This record gives sequence, structure tokens and C-alpha cells, in this order.
Amino acid sequence: MTVGYLSWDSKQTVAVFEYEPAFLKQSLDIAPLTMSICAPRSEKQIPWTGNKDKLYQGLPPAIADSLPDKWGNSIFKAWLRDNHISTSKATPVDQLSFIGSRAMGALEYKPAQKIGGSTVFSVDVQHLYDFAKQVLNEQQTTVLNAENSILWQDLIKISSSPGGKRPKAIVAISSTTKEVISGQGDIPDGFEHYILKYDDNSVYPFTKLEYIYYRMALDAGITMMPSELLDYGDATHFLTRRFDRIGNQRIHVQTLAAMAPEATAYEDIFAVIRQLNLPYEDSRQQYLRMVFNVIARNVDDHSKNFAFCMTPDGVWRLSPAYDLTYSVDNSAPAYSNRHSLTVHGKNETITRADLEIVAQENAIKDYKNLIDNVLRAVDKFSEYANELAIDQRLIETIQNDFVKI
Repeated sequence: MTVGYLSWDSKQTVAVFEYEPAFLKQSLDIAPLTMSICAPRSEKQIPWTGNKDKLYQGLPPAIADSLPDKWGNSIFKAWLRDNHISTSKATPVDQLSFIGSRAMGALEYKPAQKIGGSTVFSVDVQHLYDFAKQVLNEQQTTVLNAENSILWQDLIKISSSPGGKRPKAIVAISSTTKEVISGQGDIPDGFEHYILKYDDNSVYPFTKLEYIYYRMALDAGITMMPSELLDYGDATHFLTRRFDRIGNQRIHVQTLAAMAPEATAYEDIFAVIRQLNLPYEDSRQQYLRMVFNVIARNVDDHSKNFAFCMTPDGVWRLSPAYDLTYSVDNSAPAYSNRHSLTVHGKNETITRADLEIVAQENAIKDYKNLIDNVLRAVDKFSEYANELAIDQRLIETIQNDFVKI
């Protein structure tokens, strides 16, 4: 169904959004805290204007969630260059048109820029991975020629929408044959939607560490989508099933950044949970994730790394956890390795007392045991790391960095 209409005001350098009147009658509140269908502004058909903060690029927060991060932006800018389009003239609304039906979550943007159609096609993971590295590292342009034009179109179709800094692809995988195909649009029976995070073939084992953190998180009782490692040649990629797809049904998703643009603390997530009237289990889950991030040093805990999903009948729930990994840069100064969200007003030197105070203020039951469960789970780091032949010095460096509480 048509949700609404989006345009770009070039004078104000901001987007303008207006709901479709028929959509307002569906009782599907896709942005309940920032752009509610029940707000007088929506009911009176007064347009909503975008947020000029850098994170939102002039779009309403609920819409800006569809924009990709560093990797997807690299693809878009490279595509602009190869089509002789000035990057300075392309607006965020243009980028949404480029993404079209490939956006994460349930929202689509039309008219979409059609590139090679939207039919399902087989994916040569190793070949596309090599080409993706070339695009990401290219300073000027990736020349379109007979040899790589098909690869380029395939890369755009499966890589231009997901967030995050590192290269990734939207794929579907057969549960029986393990065949990999593009994950955009409808997929055949027997396939599941996945995000494939490429190993960048560096000495640092990004994908293996994320898989280890996935295993520890499950041990701690944190809900995550099924994930695994996939070997292609000399590269080990990380696969995680998408929570914004159930079969070919799209699930509407809003990150914390979209739900609460002013959020700067973990306490703000609990506040959103209360505002949405979510069940206690969601608060308990969120508490486990906060404790896990603190103890296991996942400092890249910014507001786009937490999300909420809306069921087709309009009911909100906390999404499964995602992007859990060791995110400290040991070569950088300490101030650059502070948590993005604060805990009891602190983004470093967080103590058990701080975690317990947040639990008490948010009515978290049995919080002492929850903290202990996370500690026991994180204690398995070296066991899991040795199974994947992680360098022993790196294991010790990371383990010594864990917060002892």
C-alpha cells in the first residue's frame, strides 16, 4: 500500500513527507514516537519536515533509517561516478529512489531506479567479494566494461541498502543445497534471507570474532537470528539470517535512531520500550544486551545498532540483537573507544554498581543473576576463539580488555 509522499526542498535542504490519507485509516503507526499517524499534524495533512542532523541527512528519522551507512554509500557514489552524475547534485531522496525496493525493512521507494531488473540470480560469492573489495578501495572510478558490467549490476542490487561500515551483501541461501542467490525481491521456496558480511582478508579476523560474540550472546540468553561462518576460498564470511523478512513477507523495522532521535543513553532504550508498552521480556532482553556490550567491550553501541520490529497488524516488539562484536580499536587513543550510549551517565569505567542502578531504575528482576549469566558466557571467549584458530596474542589482548565486574 502507499504510505505517503516524499519530496526534497532544495532551498531548505530538507525533505518533506506527507501521509497518504488512505494509509492513515489502516491503524499502522510506522513511526509512533516521531511522526505518528495519530498526531494532529498527520490527521490534518500537514507535511512533516526532515531532521537536519548529519545522521538523518534532512530526512524524517523514520525515513532516514532506509539510508545505508559507509558501505552502501560507497556503492551509490561509485554508481553516480560511473553514470557521470555529480555527487553534489544527488539528494537523499534521489538515493532512496536508487535503493527503491531494496531497502531494509518494509518500506519501498518509487519510482525506483531500475538497474538490470529485479529477478533472482545466482551469486558467485568469491568473485563478487573480490569485485566488492575493488570498488571499496577504488579512489576514482570502477570502469564499466564488458568484463565487469554484470558484476557491477549484481553488486548494486545486493549491496546498496544494508547499513554498517564493512562490505556486505543481501543474499538468499538454500537450506538444502547451500546455493547462494540474490536476496532482493521474492525468493524461491527452500531459500532463506541472509546478510552476508564479507571477510576483508586482513590479518584481523572480523567475521570470526563476530561469530564468537554471537555464540557468547546466545549463551548469555540474548535473542539473535541464526548465524554461521561460510568459507569461500581463503576467506571466511559471516552469515546472519534477516529478521526483517519472514519468507517473502517484509517486516517493518525502526532503529532507536528513528524512534528516539535524541537518544544518548541505554536508559533511553528502556524509555522507548515503556512508551511502546512492550512486554517485560523486551526490557529483560535489552538489559542483557547492555550488560553484554559493557563486559565484552562492544563500544560501537550507537543508536542504529538497536531496533524495533512491527508485526503486520501493528504490534511493536524489540528486534533480535545484531552487530555484536569486539569493537575496540587497540591502536587508537582511549577516548575513541568509549561507548556510544552511556550507562548511568558514563561511557567508560562502567562498574557493576552502575549496571545494577540501571536495573533498579527500570524494574529489571533478578538483575544480579543476569549479570552473572553474561560473565559466564563471556568467559567462554578463549574456548571459542581457540576453536577458530584465532591468534593467541589477540585472544589475550581481547580477554584482558573485558570489563571485570
